[in-house]
Amino acid sequence: MIIHNATFMVKKALEPRVVAWLKEEIAATDTGAGYAPRISAMREAGGVSHEHADAASVAFQLEFPDIDSARCWSAQTFDGIADRFTAAFGGESMVFTSLFEIL
Repeated sequence: MIIHNATFMVKKALEPRVVAWLKEEIAATDTGAGYAPRISAMREAGGVSHEHADAASVAFQLEFPDIDSARCWSAQTFDGIADRFTAAFGGESMVFTSLFEIL
């Protein structure tokens, strides 16, 4: 099983907007159908609470049976989501992806 993780980083005050935007994206594109979608927010890193951070990290994760299907979905669907995120949240935001294998 492969987890496609996309982490969206924005100014802390924008976290609620990013979460709402992601939920709308998932609903509008039927992005999560069959892939066990989840949205989560980082609440601590290196022992430091998110309350003391300047930025918020919101993750959107999907499960795939193999790496090829995760890569295919990313190319066909996620690239558009990333472009719309950049258009919506501008230069003070970033998104990066990673693939994790469940061992």
